[in-house]
Amino acid sequence: MAFEYNFIPDQSSCIFKVSNDGSRTILRVLLIAMPDTISALDAVMHMPNLGLCSISGNLKEHEVRIVDLAFHNKNMASFIRKVMRNFNPEIVGLSAMSFQYDSARRVAQICRSVNPEITTVLGGYHASMMFEEIGVGTDAHLFDFVVRGEGEVTFPKLVEELESGRREFGPIEGLSFRIDGGFQHNPPAPLVDLDTLDLPNRTSRALDGARFLQQRFDCVETSRGCTMGCKFCSIARMYGRSIRFFTLERVIAELKGLKRRGIEGVFFVDDNITLDVQRLKKLCDLIVDEKLDSMSYAIQASVKGIASDPELAVRLKSAGFRWVFLGIESGIERNLKSMGKAGVFNNTQKAVSLLQEHGIGVFGGFIVGNPDDTREDIRSTYRFALELGVDHPIMQCMTPYPKTEIREQLLSESLITNRDDFSLYNGFICNVRTRHMSSRELTMSMFWEGLRLYFHPRYLAKSRFWRYRPSLWSSLVANNFRYLVGAARGRMFASRHSW
Repeated sequence: MAFEYNFIPDQSSCIFKVSNDGSRTILRVLLIAMPDTISALDAVMHMPNLGLCSISGNLKEHEVRIVDLAFHNKNMASFIRKVMRNFNPEIVGLSAMSFQYDSARRVAQICRSVNPEITTVLGGYHASMMFEEIGVGTDAHLFDFVVRGEGEVTFPKLVEELESGRREFGPIEGLSFRIDGGFQHNPPAPLVDLDTLDLPNRTSRALDGARFLQQRFDCVETSRGCTMGCKFCSIARMYGRSIRFFTLERVIAELKGLKRRGIEGVFFVDDNITLDVQRLKKLCDLIVDEKLDSMSYAIQASVKGIASDPELAVRLKSAGFRWVFLGIESGIERNLKSMGKAGVFNNTQKAVSLLQEHGIGVFGGFIVGNPDDTREDIRSTYRFALELGVDHPIMQCMTPYPKTEIREQLLSESLITNRDDFSLYNGFICNVRTRHMSSRELTMSMFWEGLRLYFHPRYLAKSRFWRYRPSLWSSLVANNFRYLVGAARGRMFASRHSW
């Protein structure tokens, strides 16, 4: 499927517009998602940034454009300059995960080179976790503001204050801002009441090329947060161990709108949609009742949630759910316990079987590089993935994301080999060692075991992933070779964007 580009018209002659009564200044706001992708599934999957659409939907009376650079990842510097000149924004908001932070710095520099007076705002996970370090770092001059946590309330309050000219930023919770040569960090904002949020504004997108297995896909969230205690996960640092839900009526309304726009499938991006199995079953029933089951659906799910109710897989199938990204993590009980997932192992085969018996494909997520892992442990994890028969195993290396519990543990034991270059924190590149293996030995073990797994005749013959779209075979083979080449270089699935 070809990318769809909706280029921004030339509006450089007008920086702002005044409403009919002359009382309001309508600011131009440019929201930019970074180009860095984890290229593991580039051949089959590109998902759009939903968070920026949600901010746009809750930013009233201003003109907003969203540029998701993942859909234009070549010669980006010149492209960003063109967007800046054509749209002529007064505010630029940048969203970045930790491995995208270097790109956020670079984009901010490019925007300032076009307009030195531009107001720059940094948000996303990395900003939310590392705001103090950013505020005293060498990059502090690149950002006027840092929005911490959820942006749908904090960012509009900031824009309103900028529009008013008062510049009284102190009362805005969740905001950090430059003042007197340093940064002031306001108290954190409370978690957003999801019932107060308007629907995401996807019409703000200037670029769109979202797809999954050659279908036009988009993203929807039905909940935020997770109550599980996985030590490697960053979600608890954003929301605490909590769960909040959007109403199912809102979710159905969003799905209807996407169907009217010709979207063929939806990825539910909930952190753990199976925390409330009965609610998920109700969503499936509503999808069928509203005749939305003609679309394809994919979710991220826990082993425990899928295995807890055999009826769930039946409902998922009837509603059009085709794929589940299942957090399996390991077949070694010791590792599961150390990750905060004790007791998962006994349900793993049951969860995989329940889904596959009803024709639902399983992407199995696995993590190696745990503190006590030996080469034999790595080998056994890859064998476990093959024996389970998941349709596609996703093998990652333990990654010490900023402020996570596992990072503090690994730092205390000097097991992190790359502490500061977050651009390599994509989940696949090895930034740690174990008590028995160096980082290089860990990388090469993943290389050799990946060679055996991803080209194994049994995997290739059984995988629904490979059978689902025969037209993708050449891309999938190329993807396998990229995995091996990247592993050999120590840069597994590094982003392939260029400036």
